[in-house]
Amino acid sequence: MNKQIVPSGTSIVGGKEEKILEAYLGSCVGVTLVDRRAEVGGLLHLLLAEAPGSDRHFNPENYATSGMPHFLNKLIDAGASKENLEACMAGGALIGPVSDVDLSLDLGGRITENVQFFLTEHKIPIIATETGGYSGRKMNLDLSLLKSSIEPTWQFNNPSGKPVQTDIVFDIDEAIHRAKPIPQVALRVIRLIHNEDYSIKEVGSEIRRDQVISGKILTLCNSTFMGLKTVVDSIDRALVLVGEKRLLKLVVTASAQSLFPQSLQGYSLCKGGIFYHAVGTATAAQKLAEITKKAAPDVAYTAGLLHDIGKIPLDQEVAANAPFFYRSTQEKGNELCEIERLKFGIDHTEAGMRLGKLWKLPDNLIHVIANHHRPEASAENLELVTIVYLADLLMSKFQPCYELEQIETEKLPDRLDLLGLNAGDFPALIDRIPKNIFQSSFMPI
Repeated sequence: MNKQIVPSGTSIVGGKEEKILEAYLGSCVGVTLVDRRAEVGGLLHLLLAEAPGSDRHFNPENYATSGMPHFLNKLIDAGASKENLEACMAGGALIGPVSDVDLSLDLGGRITENVQFFLTEHKIPIIATETGGYSGRKMNLDLSLLKSSIEPTWQFNNPSGKPVQTDIVFDIDEAIHRAKPIPQVALRVIRLIHNEDYSIKEVGSEIRRDQVISGKILTLCNSTFMGLKTVVDSIDRALVLVGEKRLLKLVVTASAQSLFPQSLQGYSLCKGGIFYHAVGTATAAQKLAEITKKAAPDVAYTAGLLHDIGKIPLDQEVAANAPFFYRSTQEKGNELCEIERLKFGIDHTEAGMRLGKLWKLPDNLIHVIANHHRPEASAENLELVTIVYLADLLMSKFQPCYELEQIETEKLPDRLDLLGLNAGDFPALIDRIPKNIFQSSFMPI
């Protein structure tokens, strides 16, 4: 059966065919509408309740107030009759430890209320709903059956049949030293980014030293993702066509992919989940740096990409206790660092700090890695650390399908204030973040 992801701020409408539409929902809300007589159905993935302000790039399907009528019209244009439609809805969860800020903003609850009001007003019955709560959901619409389903974003399975490990005894120092080292080309490129004093010739020379990374970069440059109209057959040509800053970002991203585990039952809730979460956090951090002007965007990107490296040495131990970690974070809403300390006597921020020092990363990146859950604990680079905290928070709230991550928001107002923002800016901030961050795939590296 062919599956198609419905990213936030989009809808897909189709006739009866062998296809399943899927939406991964955190604070977002998914809505399906089906007309069985006309054999037409669709799924809408809403990001916010209403537009936070004027936007020349306004997308009606981002918001419940404009998205629902737009979605209904698409279904009618496809042959559906409003009188025969049935609705299902899911999502709108309070992801992570819940603070007064979460309750006052209630982003998911407001979307849900708007959708319910619209459906009631148009006399469209809701035949199934799973909204609210504290964990993410996956919503499916099977177009072959015109049937909707709602399920948790993650379900533990143990195909080996081996008993699940409950008592953890392991050597954290050994695990950190056993972690795969960061490629030297990535370290050199990171230093170039932080020096802000480099030449195109120097950049090309560093990249060409690593044949694997060079190959990945050329493959990416020639992919449809980049949209270049000319074949890129050398690093020098890539530098000219892509630009050195963008190419540096691609090098660090390609290097990071080889570091993060690809397992399904450690921190990740899907294959490559830690990496995809890292790329999303990096992209959000870069945008937040551009918006707030509180950090260099390329440095913010690198910091966001590497903020969770402490999960690398701990991943196998988390996998051995996957049900415990899932229940604690996804069902009970406990913060991940708290659960790690309970089980291991160390959390991923401390493990990451030690790994960063072993790799000899720049100090500002180590401050981010060590303090991105508690920015005010950082003695230096407070604004950069706070930007990555906020980017990490956005990913955990709006794209919880990638990995186990619960982040407290009790001090969110103070952290926003440090960046010249306030809690009332939060919906507008979400609206300005590139929408591909809240989708289900990123760079095809």
